[in-house]
Amino acid sequence: MTQQPVTTVHLTAQATSVITTELRTADHTTETGGILLGHHTHDTVTIHHAGAPGPDAVRTPTYFLRDLAHAQALADRAFTADGSVWVGEWHTHPTSRPVPSARDIATYRQLLDDPELGFHSVIAVILARSERRWVGAAWTARHDRITPVQLRLDDPVG
Repeated sequence: MTQQPVTTVHLTAQATSVITTELRTADHTTETGGILLGHHTHDTVTIHHAGAPGPDAVRTPTYFLRDLAHAQALADRAFTADGSVWVGEWHTHPTSRPVPSARDIATYRQLLDDPELGFHSVIAVILARSERRWVGAAWTARHDRITPVQLRLDDPVG
């Protein structure tokens, strides 16, 4: 069954808290990020869990690769807790705008083309520095296009 196209990405307070903590503590000269886990209901993807990069993540000014073992452990815990599944990724662009780069687009296509993963769409949340603060945008990648979608953030916990 094909899911309805996404128009909104909603980050819960818990997921927002993980991302804002990483943004406060990360080296702002290199990319950082993590996985997004949640549920696709109607036209909204709700992100219940956001991952941190993990200790073995690779970070450069223009590239980020999450720590796969760290991400898998979070995915396993989230699925056990509330059935959340991998719906996409978040990352920063410290030197550019919060839009998918050519490398990002290639990554989304690889994920979509892998039949074992079973993605109908890949959610991307990209954050970039603008005048000393972070601004974010959400995107949905499908086989035929990448589209900006509404990003709703709950206030972080703590």
